[in-house]
Amino acid sequence: MSWVVTHVSWIWEFALPFAVVLGVVVLFHEFGHYLVAKWLRITVEVFSVGFGPRIAGFRRGGTDYRLSWVPLGGYVKLKGETPEESTAHDPGDLLSRSRLQRFLVFVMGAVFNLITAYVLTVVILMMGVPEAIYPSQPPVVGEVEEDSPAVTAGIQPGDRILSIGGQPVPTWKDLELAVLLNPGQTKEVVLERAGQRLTVPLAIRADGRNSIGIQSFYPATGVVVGDLQPGRPAMEAGLRRGDRIVSIDGMEMTTIPKVFKAIQGSAGTPLHFVIERDGRTFEKIITPVREGEKGIIGFVPTPPMTTRRYAFLEALGGSFTKNLEDASLTFLTLKKLFLRELSLRTFTGPIGLYLASGAMAQEGLVYFLRFIAYVSLQLGIINLFPIPPLDGGHVFTLLIEGTIRRDLSATIKERVMQAGLVLLLLFMATVIYLDISRLFPR
Repeated sequence: MSWVVTHVSWIWEFALPFAVVLGVVVLFHEFGHYLVAKWLRITVEVFSVGFGPRIAGFRRGGTDYRLSWVPLGGYVKLKGETPEESTAHDPGDLLSRSRLQRFLVFVMGAVFNLITAYVLTVVILMMGVPEAIYPSQPPVVGEVEEDSPAVTAGIQPGDRILSIGGQPVPTWKDLELAVLLNPGQTKEVVLERAGQRLTVPLAIRADGRNSIGIQSFYPATGVVVGDLQPGRPAMEAGLRRGDRIVSIDGMEMTTIPKVFKAIQGSAGTPLHFVIERDGRTFEKIITPVREGEKGIIGFVPTPPMTTRRYAFLEALGGSFTKNLEDASLTFLTLKKLFLRELSLRTFTGPIGLYLASGAMAQEGLVYFLRFIAYVSLQLGIINLFPIPPLDGGHVFTLLIEGTIRRDLSATIKERVMQAGLVLLLLFMATVIYLDISRLFPR
């Protein structure tokens, strides 16, 4: 019985959220193709929710609307998609239509993904987005990690970071992004100290698993209690979500790394906590338990958070800005990958998407919707890349044919499609391998 309960819980926590994420982003993508094809009176032979064998459905207007066994998105089958299937002079065939009409059919899947991301983000902003306060604040150093590149560079608490590698960083969010995208590189950091500007070289460490840059100095945000684990010392001591940790053993807790350091090195040793809750302070003695080689008390420390709710018109503009920022980050990442400043390890494959879907679902509805919007945006952008057999590959072929004013031969198209498919399969195999290597680094 416990085996059944465990596996039902596993399906609910990971497999179901994964199916929902893929279902939403893929179905809306395919619905874009379907809608334009129907509008242009191109025959849609199949509109399937899911893949594989047909479970049930109905036929209407020449289309088989079906539910299939594998609940990971769906697909649309248009009549005459390939030269082998095309029937001369049949107005319902895709290939019998003008290049403009075929362009609209191919491009609309990605467009619907972008629309999905935009609409979901509008909804999220109106619901209210829990977010840390510090990312929008100026990057004033609160703590420098011991024996780190920041110490070697001479960065000190109180320094105001102005730029990294010539890139201005007006907020902590900008600074974190600059560090994240420059792993293993040494960048000039311009900082302000006591009214004077200094320039120091900072070596940015690289995360071996993900090949992203790691910070070695942090903001003095203060620390609050996030999620609590049942049966662990923090919950047994009566800590609650939202409590602020003022100090541990007399040391002021201004950053999350300080909290980790104080707790992880004190397994079995009682620690004196000063906690603030609803404007009053009180004391608790909490003894970390050993887990592996470190001490834990069973809670997630977070920076102070706030929830901002947008009015409708404000959310319309905020959604556009947010999605534009995410799209810009995607292109910047690809640029750095092309310049070999980032590794393929920065990509997440199906396994990473599976785990992230479950994690975001556990965080709550807003976080889960936010994740779906982000994945939809990425799918929309990637599908426009001029790589067969992606939609962007078909669009690129149409642009070439429009330029030379004649169709490419079926043989050339087939070979290009096969080459593109091989490249995509190799890329996916590499990304899946890197996903597995992150799970099992040895």
